[in-house]
Amino acid sequence: MALSSGISDPETEPVLSKEARLGEVEHQTLALLRERAREEGFDALVALSQDNVTYTAGFLVPSHATNRFRRTITVIAGDRFACQIVVSVEEKQAIARSRFTDIRSYDQFNDNPADMLADALIEAGCENGKIAIELDFMPAIDFIQLKKRLPNAEFVECKELYFRARMIKTDEEVRIIRKIGLLTERVMYDTLSEIRVGMTELDVARRLVDRMIEGGSVNFKYRVGSGINSSITNCGTTNKKIEAGDIIRVEVLGDYDNYRSNVTRTCVVGKPTDRQKEIWDKLIRAREICKTMLRPGVRVPELYRAFVASCRGSGIEPTLKFLGHGIGQTIHEEPYITETRNIVLEPNITFTMEPLYMIPGEMGFHVEDMYVITRDGFDAITGNISDNSELIEVG
Repeated sequence: MALSSGISDPETEPVLSKEARLGEVEHQTLALLRERAREEGFDALVALSQDNVTYTAGFLVPSHATNRFRRTITVIAGDRFACQIVVSVEEKQAIARSRFTDIRSYDQFNDNPADMLADALIEAGCENGKIAIELDFMPAIDFIQLKKRLPNAEFVECKELYFRARMIKTDEEVRIIRKIGLLTERVMYDTLSEIRVGMTELDVARRLVDRMIEGGSVNFKYRVGSGINSSITNCGTTNKKIEAGDIIRVEVLGDYDNYRSNVTRTCVVGKPTDRQKEIWDKLIRAREICKTMLRPGVRVPELYRAFVASCRGSGIEPTLKFLGHGIGQTIHEEPYITETRNIVLEPNITFTMEPLYMIPGEMGFHVEDMYVITRDGFDAITGNISDNSELIEVG
């Protein structure tokens, strides 16, 4: 089946040899992270998770996503030190594709990557320093060894540093996020038009899968919930047959060039009931109020409070304790649009808003679209192809 998404030919960073990159100015992402670490008083910044290492190095080490026994680590320290540690089988890939010019490999069966990390930090002069590191991700056995090697170092969690660095996207990141958002919405629009009574949730999912793959997205996830299954927030996709009158929730979490999309549509088989229309109108009214507030300088708790106030004023209580979330290399990242995040919106912040209301054991309502803050307001990345301001009638 043909799609006119314009995303079939991925554009990636050119692959350069290590030698070709040696004379270049440090990549803006490395320079940004180095500056953030310096501002917060850290002597070194260490990443170990798939999303933060990929963000830092500019490419995903293939086995990082599939083999939990292999470590991939990035280290930025002082004014100049930077290296990436990879398992030996991935060394050539890293040399060819990483933003780091100093690639250090270890033998998975004979070397301890925690020792290699300790050696790098000592070389960088940080053995007695304050080191920002992913304590929420690093295996305990590795941290024990690192502490043994660097007993005088202070180790501090760096989750917030990375979240805030990643929150404001570059123009190139926004371009990629737009691409996967556009593909995801187009696929959902085409698939919803084919839903018929008697199909199963898995039948719908197969159409989503085929179209996403054809469009160039491979590592994506999806949810299709109909009838009572639509009332489960994170529903599975089953062999349940679609029936007349069913509410159907379809969510696709796309992936393209290591960036994500998150789009949800709610439809009804046939005509919606008055009750269904009333609930939906209340959710959309609350969302539209929030959209009028989207501009630089607005604090995210203000958005959340406006959403909750509108919902409660119309007699429904939001199911989630947040209205939306940032989106980038992971589905959920800052800014979370909730009461507890005192974050100010800035240009090039990408995020979703997802009004959601569940009636357990009966049906659920959920719409999710992607947005980017601009210099004078916002732009809707999705919501232009498959408008869900009213329940979508299918079947």
